[in-house]
Amino acid sequence: MGAAIETAFQDIRYAFRTLTKSLGFTAVAVMMLAIGIGINGAVFTIANAVLFKGFPLVHDNDSLLYITTNKGGVDYADFEEWRTQSKTFSGMAIARGVFSILDSPGGSPETYYTKQVTPNAFQVLGAKPILGRDFTPSDATPGAEPTVILRYNLWEQRFGKDPAIIGETVRLNGMRTTVIGVMPLGFSFPEDQNLWVPLIPPPGALTRGTFGAQYVFGRMADDANVRSARAELETIGRRLASAYPRTNQNVVPVVKDFNEFFIGKNALTIWKALWGAVGFVLLIVCANLANLLLARAAGKSREISVRMALGAGRWRIVRQSLIESLALSGLGGLAGWWIAQWSVRIYALAADGKFAAISSTGNVLDYSVDLRIVAYLIAISIGTGILFGLAPALRLSKLDINATLKDGGRGATRGIRGKHLSGLLVIGQMALAVMLLAGAGVMIRSFLKVFTADMGVDTRHVLTMDLYSPPERFASLEARISFYRDIGAHLQALPGVESVGFGNVPTYPIPRSAYELADAPIVDENSRPTVAEIVISAGYFRTLRARIISGREFSDFDGASSPAVAIVNQQFANRNWPGEVPLGKRLRLFASWEKSAPWVTVVGVVSNIVQNDATRQTFEPLVYLPDGQHGGAEQVFVRTSIAPALLADAFRRQVYAIAPDLPTPLWPLEELLDRGLAFQQRNISALFLTFAAIALLLASIGLYTVIAHSVTQRTQEIGVRIAIGGTPNDILKLVCRQGMLPLAIGLTVGLAASFAVNRLLQSMLVQVSPADPITLVVASAVLILAGTLGCLIPARRAMRVDPVVALRHD
Repeated sequence: MGAAIETAFQDIRYAFRTLTKSLGFTAVAVMMLAIGIGINGAVFTIANAVLFKGFPLVHDNDSLLYITTNKGGVDYADFEEWRTQSKTFSGMAIARGVFSILDSPGGSPETYYTKQVTPNAFQVLGAKPILGRDFTPSDATPGAEPTVILRYNLWEQRFGKDPAIIGETVRLNGMRTTVIGVMPLGFSFPEDQNLWVPLIPPPGALTRGTFGAQYVFGRMADDANVRSARAELETIGRRLASAYPRTNQNVVPVVKDFNEFFIGKNALTIWKALWGAVGFVLLIVCANLANLLLARAAGKSREISVRMALGAGRWRIVRQSLIESLALSGLGGLAGWWIAQWSVRIYALAADGKFAAISSTGNVLDYSVDLRIVAYLIAISIGTGILFGLAPALRLSKLDINATLKDGGRGATRGIRGKHLSGLLVIGQMALAVMLLAGAGVMIRSFLKVFTADMGVDTRHVLTMDLYSPPERFASLEARISFYRDIGAHLQALPGVESVGFGNVPTYPIPRSAYELADAPIVDENSRPTVAEIVISAGYFRTLRARIISGREFSDFDGASSPAVAIVNQQFANRNWPGEVPLGKRLRLFASWEKSAPWVTVVGVVSNIVQNDATRQTFEPLVYLPDGQHGGAEQVFVRTSIAPALLADAFRRQVYAIAPDLPTPLWPLEELLDRGLAFQQRNISALFLTFAAIALLLASIGLYTVIAHSVTQRTQEIGVRIAIGGTPNDILKLVCRQGMLPLAIGLTVGLAASFAVNRLLQSMLVQVSPADPITLVVASAVLILAGTLGCLIPARRAMRVDPVVALRHD
């Protein structure tokens, strides 16, 4: 045993001595390994955070389930029934997202995304404030003093981590609110929350259809699983439908785990595709290193033959060669660890600082290193070393000792040259590279389809402001409408302003309502079609430069005392009144809890604007309602005759003069839409393009390495050809033919494989086929160009060979 350990240490010392003698080779090999292992580690770390870890600082994420209904949100009365009747959950809590304006001494008012939660929410999550206390049932009773718990980042940035903030009061939506706690650093359940407040159900909340929330989350009991929890809640749902047919008929609880609820059904497929992409890069690295080691083995053939002649066994040669390969992969793994950590940091800053992570959840994810990540990096480092080192090791162990010693290594060189193996490795590299290029190409083409899509509006020279103001600020609907119109009038009076309108940001999600047409057959209330509805002001279409096809725009006279009116888009008119004049037609819109609704008259038809579609491809039917009859719209749009950014300060001053406690976040509309543009797709496209570029570079280097080594080995042959009359063009053709053959085969194999591989990306593609011919042609051209360069450089060197020198070459 001791002798074996000593022998192993000798092999390790020998391997490191050998590597230090060839610092150039070692540096190149470690660099390539670091890139391959590093990007693999980065993708695994992000996938680990997105798919497996769940929320940071939440106890046992796997036992948490998230519950909505097939109708969307959850009625508060249903939540109470679920909570009291369920046996498969040890606890349930409710989450309701709202916006809140926080105003505190020493800081300007700002709008924060806030979660209203039941007092037991943090107990269900297994999380506690690091400062102060948790919510109690008394905090959620009507008339209780308002309380709030802060996110750590908000406490740090706005209050300077002052522990004295506990017990102090701030103004939240204009109300004095006591800060009772601060959550730990990294905790932000369930989205990018900054504040948590207790959910205080309004009077009558238990009356069905009067008060709802986004979803419920619950922790499963010890003996429960997802299937049993889902079956139990569906049973309770049927019981409630029978007991309350008016409100609960066809309402089915929908139970999902973390991945299903926050990540989405396509996320796993997308991450598999990314994983495959970085796996391809690592395989290209392995092929490159295998070729380098095969070439390097030629120089070691005489040394190995002497050792074998002196009694070294075949296994000893293989083991020593593999230890050298593992030493290289170990060094590459250490460097790759550093690359992985920095790559994840850059990704986290890009993802969490924007609208959503690659998961499209908006969650703050936990990218920290755990044992799973460490084990993965160790495993791929060892596996990589064995993968690229095994073939050269086996070839060295099969040397013809007599031929090697007799010919001084030249015959052995020819024997271990591994010409066919090197060719196969190059073919594999080219195939993998073209597959990655094709994948990146279809993703980029898809992104460009989204980026250049017609949204039905002109976003240039439009500034948008979010003027959210809590309902409790106004005594009546009329006061709210007057407030927004006052702001609009002040902005309209500024020099450089062409028009002002209030409404919703194009492409952004908006609510849907069931509707009924006055001239259509009456259908059951559960079978009514739905349509997205938007509350807008006069001037909204003019500001966004949407075209009124017939009828009129809204005006300031469309108020509460005027007849109820609506404007529909062309898509809605074509679907419901094909070939008819929509003006004067009547319809009514039902909220989810309403059984009756007033009729409204269509007074205009507007051109289509994209809504509810981040990919900007769908013009769905829309109904627009006047803010004078339905409350003020909170997003203001201002068209300017000069660059919008130049008027930003003037806009803020106008709003401040009317409401100094209102935050005024400003964005050019074009920039706002571009920032939120299909963020998931943009990230995936960028990652695929990065991996494809790395793969192309490595494959080109691999082809160059093989051709350059071949030129070196054939120096005498090339000299002879030149000496007997071979022209430079003949030598160029000779060398290029050797390189272009594996390139052509690899391109053919890669293109065929890309048809199947790109289908994994189908769910991410917009108006682009997985077999898009333009993409495949471009990918092929790029690979051919890179491969040609890889052949031309050694070919030019071969063309300059001096026959006299070449004939003396050993």
